[in-house]
Amino acid sequence: MKNLKFKKAQSLVELLVAISIGTILIGGSVTLMGVSLKSYASIRKHLQANVLIRQTIEVIQTLARYDWHIIYDLTEASDYKISLSGNTWTISAGQETETINDIPYKRYFQVYDVNRNESGDISDTGTIDDPSTQKITIFLEYGDNYISSSSVLFYLTRSEDNKVLHQTDWSGGSGQAGPISNPGNKFDTADSNINYASTTGSIYMTTPTSTVASLTSSILDTGVTAGAGFNSLLWRGDSAEGTVKFQIAFSSSSSGLWTYYGPLSTGDNWYTPFPGDSYNFPTTGSSSPQNYRYIRYKVYLSTASTSTSPQVDDIIINWSP
Repeated sequence: MKNLKFKKAQSLVELLVAISIGTILIGGSVTLMGVSLKSYASIRKHLQANVLIRQTIEVIQTLARYDWHIIYDLTEASDYKISLSGNTWTISAGQETETINDIPYKRYFQVYDVNRNESGDISDTGTIDDPSTQKITIFLEYGDNYISSSSVLFYLTRSEDNKVLHQTDWSGGSGQAGPISNPGNKFDTADSNINYASTTGSIYMTTPTSTVASLTSSILDTGVTAGAGFNSLLWRGDSAEGTVKFQIAFSSSSSGLWTYYGPLSTGDNWYTPFPGDSYNFPTTGSSSPQNYRYIRYKVYLSTASTSTSPQVDDIIINWSP
Protein backbone atom coordinates (compact mmCIF):
# COMPACT_ATOMS: atom_id res chain seq x y z
CA MET A 1 0.00 0.00 0.00
CA LYS A 2 2.86 2.35 0.79
CA ASN A 3 4.45 1.87 -2.58
CA LEU A 4 1.11 2.37 -4.30
CA LYS A 5 0.50 5.61 -2.44
CA PHE A 6 4.01 6.82 -3.31
CA LYS A 7 3.50 6.02 -6.96
CA LYS A 8 0.16 7.84 -7.00
CA ALA A 9 1.73 10.85 -5.32
CA GLN A 10 4.62 10.79 -7.77
CA SER A 11 2.25 10.65 -10.70
CA LEU A 12 0.30 13.61 -9.36
CA VAL A 13 3.49 15.65 -8.99
CA GLU A 14 4.55 14.75 -12.53
CA LEU A 15 1.13 15.77 -13.82
CA LEU A 16 1.32 19.12 -12.06
CA VAL A 17 4.80 19.74 -13.46
CA ALA A 18 3.67 18.80 -16.94
CA ILE A 19 0.67 21.13 -16.69
CA SER A 20 2.95 23.94 -15.47
CA ILE A 21 5.40 23.39 -18.35
CA GLY A 22 2.53 23.25 -20.82
CA THR A 23 1.14 26.49 -19.48
CA ILE A 24 4.55 28.15 -19.82
CA LEU A 25 4.94 26.86 -23.38
CA ILE A 26 1.46 27.99 -24.36
CA GLY A 27 2.10 31.40 -22.80
CA GLY A 28 5.40 31.66 -24.63
CA SER A 29 3.75 30.67 -27.89
CA VAL A 30 1.05 33.30 -27.44
CA THR A 31 3.72 35.90 -26.71
CA LEU A 32 5.71 34.88 -29.80
CA MET A 33 2.57 34.95 -31.91
CA GLY A 34 1.85 38.45 -30.63
CA VAL A 35 5.35 39.60 -31.50
CA SER A 36 5.12 37.94 -34.94
CA LEU A 37 1.79 39.60 -35.68
CA LYS A 38 3.19 42.98 -34.68
CA SER A 39 6.25 42.41 -36.86
CA TYR A 40 4.05 41.36 -39.76
CA ALA A 41 1.89 44.46 -39.38
CA SER A 42 4.99 46.65 -39.30
CA ILE A 43 6.50 44.96 -42.35
CA ARG A 44 3.20 45.28 -44.19
CA LYS A 45 3.08 49.02 -43.47
CA HIS A 46 6.63 49.52 -44.69
CA LEU A 47 6.05 47.47 -47.84
CA GLN A 48 2.92 49.44 -48.69
CA ALA A 49 4.80 52.68 -48.01
CA ASN A 50 7.52 51.63 -50.45
CA VAL A 51 4.92 50.81 -53.10
CA LEU A 52 3.27 54.23 -52.73
CA ILE A 53 6.61 56.06 -52.92
CA ARG A 54 7.74 54.06 -55.95
CA GLN A 55 4.42 54.74 -57.69
CA THR A 56 4.83 58.48 -57.13
CA ILE A 57 8.36 58.45 -58.56
CA GLU A 58 7.24 56.56 -61.68
CA VAL A 59 4.28 58.88 -62.29
CA ILE A 60 6.41 62.03 -61.93
CA GLN A 61 9.08 60.64 -64.26
CA THR A 62 6.49 59.66 -66.86
CA LEU A 63 4.67 63.01 -66.80
CA ALA A 64 7.94 64.97 -67.01
CA ARG A 65 9.13 62.80 -69.90
CA TYR A 66 6.29 64.02 -72.11
CA ASP A 67 5.95 67.56 -70.76
CA TRP A 68 8.79 68.94 -68.64
CA HIS A 69 6.79 71.99 -67.65
CA ILE A 70 4.25 69.86 -65.77
CA ILE A 71 6.98 69.59 -63.11
CA TYR A 72 9.18 72.60 -63.85
CA ASP A 73 6.34 75.14 -63.58
CA LEU A 74 5.20 73.97 -60.11
CA THR A 75 5.71 76.35 -57.19
CA GLU A 76 8.92 75.57 -55.36
CA ALA A 77 8.63 73.95 -51.89
CA SER A 78 4.81 73.67 -52.08
CA ASP A 79 2.91 70.42 -51.47
CA TYR A 80 1.57 68.53 -54.49
CA LYS A 81 -0.24 65.24 -54.96
CA ILE A 82 -0.82 62.84 -57.85
CA SER A 83 -4.35 61.73 -58.75
CA LEU A 84 -5.68 59.14 -61.16
CA SER A 85 -8.72 60.16 -63.19
CA GLY A 86 -9.79 57.36 -65.48
CA ASN A 87 -6.54 56.37 -67.17
CA THR A 88 -4.85 59.74 -66.73
CA TRP A 89 -2.51 60.84 -63.95
CA THR A 90 -2.65 64.49 -62.96
CA ILE A 91 -0.84 66.73 -60.45
CA SER A 92 -2.63 69.17 -58.18
CA ALA A 93 -1.88 71.17 -55.05
CA GLY A 94 -2.29 69.55 -51.64
CA GLN A 95 -1.73 66.25 -49.87
CA GLU A 96 -3.34 62.90 -50.67
CA THR A 97 -4.81 60.82 -47.83
CA GLU A 98 -6.20 57.30 -48.04
CA THR A 99 -6.57 54.15 -45.96
CA ILE A 100 -5.12 50.88 -47.24
CA ASN A 101 -5.59 47.63 -45.28
CA ASP A 102 -6.87 49.66 -42.30
CA ILE A 103 -3.66 51.75 -42.30
CA PRO A 104 -3.98 55.51 -42.94
CA TYR A 105 -1.46 57.06 -45.36
CA LYS A 106 -0.67 60.64 -46.31
CA ARG A 107 1.37 61.23 -49.48
CA TYR A 108 2.70 64.38 -51.18
CA PHE A 109 5.82 65.75 -52.89
CA GLN A 110 7.72 69.01 -53.29
CA VAL A 111 9.80 70.41 -56.16
CA TYR A 112 12.96 72.51 -55.84
CA ASP A 113 15.11 74.34 -58.37
CA VAL A 114 18.66 73.11 -58.77
CA ASN A 115 21.72 75.35 -58.74
CA ARG A 116 25.16 74.56 -60.06
CA ASN A 117 28.55 76.04 -59.25
CA GLU A 118 31.05 77.41 -61.75
CA SER A 119 32.31 73.87 -62.40
CA GLY A 120 28.84 72.75 -63.44
CA ASP A 121 28.31 70.54 -60.37
CA ILE A 122 25.05 70.54 -58.40
CA SER A 123 25.65 72.62 -55.30
CA ASP A 124 23.50 74.10 -52.54
CA THR A 125 25.75 77.16 -52.63
CA GLY A 126 25.80 77.38 -56.42
CA THR A 127 24.43 80.54 -57.99
CA ILE A 128 23.67 79.32 -61.52
CA ASP A 129 20.14 77.98 -62.01
CA ASP A 130 19.86 74.79 -64.07
CA PRO A 131 16.48 74.82 -65.84
CA SER A 132 16.96 71.24 -67.05
CA THR A 133 17.23 69.66 -63.59
CA GLN A 134 14.77 69.59 -60.69
CA LYS A 135 15.07 68.16 -57.19
CA ILE A 136 12.02 66.14 -56.08
CA THR A 137 11.30 65.10 -52.49
CA ILE A 138 8.46 62.65 -51.85
CA PHE A 139 6.95 62.45 -48.34
CA LEU A 140 4.86 59.60 -46.93
CA GLU A 141 3.31 59.62 -43.44
CA TYR A 142 1.38 56.61 -42.14
CA GLY A 143 -0.02 54.80 -39.13
CA ASP A 144 -2.21 56.12 -36.31
CA ASN A 145 -1.90 59.92 -36.22
CA TYR A 146 0.71 59.47 -39.00
CA ILE A 147 3.41 58.73 -36.44
CA SER A 148 5.62 56.95 -38.98
CA SER A 149 7.16 58.64 -42.01
CA SER A 150 9.43 58.03 -44.99
CA SER A 151 10.88 60.36 -47.61
CA VAL A 152 12.84 59.95 -50.83
CA LEU A 153 14.86 62.58 -52.69
CA PHE A 154 15.87 62.27 -56.33
CA TYR A 155 16.93 64.49 -59.23
CA LEU A 156 14.90 64.70 -62.40
CA THR A 157 16.61 65.67 -65.66
CA ARG A 158 15.08 66.75 -68.91
CA SER A 159 16.54 64.16 -71.23
CA GLU A 160 13.68 61.77 -71.93
CA ASP A 161 11.55 61.48 -75.07
CA ASN A 162 14.28 63.00 -77.22
CA LYS A 163 13.37 64.59 -80.54
CA VAL A 164 15.51 65.98 -83.35
CA LEU A 165 15.63 68.91 -85.70
CA HIS A 166 17.46 67.29 -88.59
CA GLN A 167 18.61 68.93 -91.78
CA THR A 168 20.21 66.70 -94.39
CA ASP A 169 19.56 68.69 -97.58
CA TRP A 170 20.01 72.36 -98.47
CA SER A 171 19.49 72.08 -102.22
CA GLY A 172 16.17 73.96 -102.12
CA GLY A 173 18.05 77.19 -101.60
CA SER A 174 17.68 80.31 -99.49
CA GLY A 175 14.73 82.51 -98.56
CA GLN A 176 13.00 80.29 -96.00
CA ALA A 177 13.11 82.39 -92.84
CA GLY A 178 10.56 80.34 -90.90
CA PRO A 179 9.47 79.54 -88.28
CA ILE A 180 9.03 75.93 -89.35
CA SER A 181 9.03 72.64 -87.46
CA ASN A 182 10.97 70.80 -90.18
CA PRO A 183 13.71 72.59 -92.15
CA GLY A 184 13.19 70.47 -95.25
CA ASN A 185 15.75 71.30 -97.93
CA LYS A 186 15.87 75.08 -97.55
CA PHE A 187 17.51 77.70 -95.33
CA ASP A 188 17.39 81.43 -94.67
CA THR A 189 20.62 82.95 -96.07
CA ALA A 190 24.12 81.93 -97.16
CA ASP A 191 27.33 83.51 -98.39
CA SER A 192 27.99 83.37 -102.11
CA ASN A 193 30.86 80.96 -101.45
CA ILE A 194 28.52 78.28 -100.07
CA ASN A 195 27.60 75.64 -102.62
CA TYR A 196 24.28 74.04 -101.67
CA ALA A 197 23.15 72.71 -105.04
CA SER A 198 25.02 69.39 -104.96
CA THR A 199 23.16 66.24 -106.01
CA THR A 200 23.54 64.85 -102.50
CA GLY A 201 22.10 67.97 -100.88
CA SER A 202 25.33 68.59 -98.93
CA ILE A 203 26.97 71.99 -98.51
CA TYR A 204 30.61 72.90 -99.11
CA MET A 205 32.70 75.85 -100.26
CA THR A 206 32.55 76.72 -103.92
CA THR A 207 36.08 78.06 -103.75
CA PRO A 208 38.17 76.64 -100.88
CA THR A 209 39.65 79.51 -98.90
CA SER A 210 40.69 80.48 -95.40
CA THR A 211 38.00 83.16 -95.49
CA VAL A 212 34.96 81.92 -93.58
CA ALA A 213 31.85 81.07 -95.60
CA SER A 214 28.62 80.76 -93.64
CA LEU A 215 25.01 79.59 -93.93
CA THR A 216 22.15 80.59 -91.61
CA SER A 217 19.29 78.18 -91.05
CA SER A 218 15.60 78.90 -90.99
CA ILE A 219 13.98 79.59 -87.63
CA LEU A 220 13.22 76.14 -86.21
CA ASP A 221 10.09 75.84 -84.06
CA THR A 222 9.79 73.15 -81.36
CA GLY A 223 6.15 74.03 -80.74
CA VAL A 224 6.74 74.06 -76.97
CA THR A 225 5.18 77.34 -75.86
CA ALA A 226 6.87 77.40 -72.46
CA GLY A 227 10.23 76.47 -73.99
CA ALA A 228 12.04 73.27 -74.92
CA GLY A 229 15.17 71.67 -73.52
CA PHE A 230 18.00 71.58 -76.04
CA ASN A 231 20.39 68.71 -75.47
CA SER A 232 23.08 68.49 -78.11
CA LEU A 233 24.43 69.39 -81.54
CA LEU A 234 25.85 66.88 -84.00
CA TRP A 235 26.99 67.13 -87.60
CA ARG A 236 28.04 64.55 -90.16
CA GLY A 237 30.31 65.01 -93.10
CA ASP A 238 34.02 65.57 -93.68
CA SER A 239 36.13 68.38 -92.28
CA ALA A 240 38.86 67.44 -94.78
CA GLU A 241 41.78 69.82 -94.19
CA GLY A 242 39.51 72.59 -92.98
CA THR A 243 37.23 73.63 -90.14
CA VAL A 244 33.51 73.31 -89.54
CA LYS A 245 32.11 75.31 -86.64
CA PHE A 246 28.74 76.49 -85.39
CA GLN A 247 26.94 79.13 -83.41
CA ILE A 248 23.31 78.99 -82.30
CA ALA A 249 20.67 81.59 -81.51
CA PHE A 250 17.47 81.05 -79.56
CA SER A 251 14.39 83.02 -78.59
CA SER A 252 10.94 82.78 -77.07
CA SER A 253 9.64 84.86 -79.98
CA SER A 254 9.72 83.92 -83.66
CA SER A 255 10.91 87.45 -84.41
CA GLY A 256 14.03 87.22 -82.24
CA LEU A 257 16.27 89.11 -81.35
CA TRP A 258 18.80 86.60 -82.73
CA THR A 259 22.10 86.64 -80.85
CA TYR A 260 24.47 83.85 -81.90
CA TYR A 261 26.38 81.98 -79.20
CA GLY A 262 29.12 79.44 -78.91
CA PRO A 263 29.17 77.19 -75.83
CA LEU A 264 30.48 79.98 -73.58
CA SER A 265 29.68 83.34 -75.12
CA THR A 266 29.16 85.32 -78.31
CA GLY A 267 31.81 86.77 -80.62
CA ASP A 268 34.57 84.36 -81.60
CA ASN A 269 33.31 81.51 -79.42
CA TRP A 270 32.22 78.48 -81.47
CA TYR A 271 30.92 74.94 -81.24
CA THR A 272 33.60 72.84 -82.94
CA PRO A 273 32.58 69.18 -82.61
CA PHE A 274 34.27 66.54 -84.72
CA PRO A 275 32.00 64.97 -87.35
CA GLY A 276 29.80 62.34 -85.74
CA ASP A 277 30.52 63.57 -82.20
CA SER A 278 27.65 64.96 -80.12
CA TYR A 279 28.34 68.27 -78.36
CA ASN A 280 26.13 69.04 -75.36
CA PHE A 281 24.48 72.43 -75.15
CA PRO A 282 25.14 74.35 -71.92
CA THR A 283 22.40 74.17 -69.30
CA THR A 284 23.39 77.37 -67.49
CA GLY A 285 24.61 80.86 -68.31
CA SER A 286 23.79 83.36 -71.06
CA SER A 287 24.74 80.93 -73.83
CA SER A 288 22.27 78.28 -72.62
CA PRO A 289 19.33 77.73 -74.99
CA GLN A 290 17.22 76.00 -72.35
CA ASN A 291 13.50 76.83 -72.12
CA TYR A 292 13.27 78.72 -75.39
CA ARG A 293 10.83 77.75 -78.11
CA TYR A 294 12.79 78.74 -81.23
CA ILE A 295 16.34 77.96 -82.30
CA ARG A 296 18.49 78.46 -85.38
CA TYR A 297 22.09 77.82 -86.32
CA LYS A 298 24.93 79.30 -88.33
CA VAL A 299 27.47 76.94 -89.83
CA TYR A 300 30.90 78.23 -90.83
CA LEU A 301 33.30 76.58 -93.28
CA SER A 302 36.95 77.45 -93.87
CA THR A 303 40.13 75.72 -95.02
CA ALA A 304 43.81 76.31 -95.50
CA SER A 305 43.69 74.20 -98.65
CA THR A 306 43.06 75.66 -102.09
CA SER A 307 41.67 72.43 -103.48
CA THR A 308 39.64 70.68 -100.76
CA SER A 309 36.63 72.05 -98.88
CA PRO A 310 34.95 70.75 -95.73
CA GLN A 311 31.57 69.19 -96.49
CA VAL A 312 28.48 69.04 -94.26
CA ASP A 313 25.97 66.26 -94.94
CA ASP A 314 23.73 66.47 -91.84
CA ILE A 315 23.11 68.84 -88.94
CA ILE A 316 21.14 67.42 -86.01
CA ILE A 317 19.87 69.30 -82.96
CA ASN A 318 18.61 66.95 -80.22
CA TRP A 319 15.93 68.38 -77.91
CA SER A 320 13.30 67.41 -75.35
CA PRO A 321 9.75 68.80 -74.93
